[in-house]
Amino acid sequence: MPTIDQLEKLLSIDPDDPFVHYGLGQELAKAGKLDQALACYTKAIELDPTYCYAYYFKGQTLDELGQSDEARRVIQAGIEAARQINDGHAASELVELLESLA
Repeated sequence: MPTIDQLEKLLSIDPDDPFVHYGLGQELAKAGKLDQALACYTKAIELDPTYCYAYYFKGQTLDELGQSDEARRVIQAGIEAARQINDGHAASELVELLESLA
C-alpha cells in the first residue's frame, strides 16, 4: 500500500482522483488521524457520488468519532448509491454496517 506521502504526491498531480482520496483516507485512518481521514472520504464522495466504499468508511469513521446519527445518514446514502449502480455486494456490506450500529 502506498504511504501517505506517496498518496499526497499523487493528489498534487491529480487532485480530482476519488480513488487516491479514498486511499489517503485509509492510510490516515490507520495512522489514527480520523478527522483527516474523514475529510478524504468526504472528498472522494464529492468527486464520485457512487464510490460506495468511501461511504462505508466515512460512516465507520463517524461512528468511531461518536457521531452515530451522522454515520447512519452517510451509510444510508451509500446504500442508495450502491442500489443506483446495482452493486449488490456493496449495498449488502453497507446494510450490515448500518445494522451493526443500531
